[in-house]
Amino acid sequence: MINPLNRLAAAVLFSLCLLCTPIQAQTTATTLTSYSTHHSIGFEWNITGDVEHNAIATIQYRVNGSNLWLPAQPLFRVDFQAYDMLAGSVMFLQADTEYEVQLSLSDTEGVTGGNPLLHTTRISTKKIPQFPTTGTTYHVVPGTGGGDGTLNNPFQGVAAAQIMAQAGDTFLLHAGDYGTAGQVNFTQSGTQHNHIVWRSAGDGQAVFNQVRIEADYVWLHELNFIYDDNNGNYGLRTSPPAPEGVVLTYNHFENCHYCIFLNDGGENWYITDNTIIGNNDITAGSEFSGEGIELQHTSGHTVAYNKISRVADGISYPHRNVDIFANEIFDTTDDGIEGDYGHANIRIWGNRISNTHNNGISFQPMNGAPWYVLYNQVAAPGEDALKLRTRTDRVLLAHNTLVAWSGPVSSGAELLRNFKSNNNLWISIQDRYVWENGVDGRNNWKTDLDYDGFDWGNYTYAFKWGNNVRLTDLTAFQDLTGQQSHGIPIDHNSCFNQFNIPSPPPTPIALQHLTLDPGCQAVDAGLLLANINNGFLGTAPDLGALEVGQNLPHYGPRPQLPDLIFVDNFE
Repeated sequence: MINPLNRLAAAVLFSLCLLCTPIQAQTTATTLTSYSTHHSIGFEWNITGDVEHNAIATIQYRVNGSNLWLPAQPLFRVDFQAYDMLAGSVMFLQADTEYEVQLSLSDTEGVTGGNPLLHTTRISTKKIPQFPTTGTTYHVVPGTGGGDGTLNNPFQGVAAAQIMAQAGDTFLLHAGDYGTAGQVNFTQSGTQHNHIVWRSAGDGQAVFNQVRIEADYVWLHELNFIYDDNNGNYGLRTSPPAPEGVVLTYNHFENCHYCIFLNDGGENWYITDNTIIGNNDITAGSEFSGEGIELQHTSGHTVAYNKISRVADGISYPHRNVDIFANEIFDTTDDGIEGDYGHANIRIWGNRISNTHNNGISFQPMNGAPWYVLYNQVAAPGEDALKLRTRTDRVLLAHNTLVAWSGPVSSGAELLRNFKSNNNLWISIQDRYVWENGVDGRNNWKTDLDYDGFDWGNYTYAFKWGNNVRLTDLTAFQDLTGQQSHGIPIDHNSCFNQFNIPSPPPTPIALQHLTLDPGCQAVDAGLLLANINNGFLGTAPDLGALEVGQNLPHYGPRPQLPDLIFVDNFE
């Protein structure tokens, strides 16, 4: 017979035990920040309470007024460098278009205010800059003062011309050397959709030594920034307050050390179709000084279709909400694109990076997340295709062709555990393992690696993964980590129509498209990613940067278009 007192005690203890059971905290959404570039929209949605890191925010979007909702990639859960949020981007959008975006936040433990919690917003992408049509057109020649801006009596020098400058005006710079008196400062501001334009008159080179941008909404077009010797320093730099909305198109920079340098800030610039040839000697070994386009921790930019060589880093130091695409970067003495210290929504896609002395794309370190690294072709840096040395977090790494001489990631591979890696090709030209790290390589809640292709040649093992564990092949990697269940081995010797990479840097390589042979096992072997690869051909997306059967992408400056239809022909 059970003693009633014992039964009562058991009941009390059971009740106390229930009270001791941890109550799972609900997720609470706080501030939602949104912003855009010409082709992307980004979000940062701050949250609290999601200690399990399992809150999810899905996205659908449509052109405002359309009935067709389209899915995008879910926001990434970011718990990193003091951020606690869900963040991410909708990409490959049309410029100057208003979109309606719906975000749906849910959590198995609940969401304050509704589970799911819906938030709908409207936001427009930026307008591609257009040359003004209503202002006055003036003429300028080199000089130190005078003139009235007419063709027969042009302004003598930029300083004299700026006395008359108003928003919407165009200044035609006739051939000559405008740098004989030293640095030229652009000090007069236009307005957001009515820039002050300084452009070549078309009768020969308008040449500057170096300039400072000290005003908002200035547009420099078809100008030349050339040093006569290899002692050049700055081509173009900024002065405080940080200039807003500057446009740089079809300019030529040569023998500069820091060619475009936002040293004193600058937001929301449009930098496209420029040619940049620095003054670094690619045969002299690694050189860390001298940048092509140094964004210096600034935000809101579009940097596209530029051709950059003979600098240390091609493009470096974006802060947040920056699009870097379709650039031709080659023969650099350090890295191709250096996203170092960037925060949320850095988007690097469709660039061709060739013959870098050190690394292709650098993540050392990330100060926030997520970043999007998509459709880039890297071939073949002297060190790593991806530089992972310290502090990385959420990245969507997809559809990249990553070719290196001796292993695409030769250190820091454990930091890939924070990535979502899909549909990439990882190729070592020499027989060499493709990923290497010497620390604990166990998964975390962020790890998502699948549908990649690997070529380690005939090396005795494919991965060096965690505490120097050698894994002979993909099966061994799958068994140890549970990742890459759809990963495949490939052979670069038979998979590509063109693969002309004869020697390590500094030997130049041909600028080429590494297109897949239709018989390669990487064809139709990828994962469908909403908003990322909707235009694939075949039964599934191909692995790597180039889809079989699609038009080849254009890298570097595009053919010029007539002024009145100066548009971004982004595809």
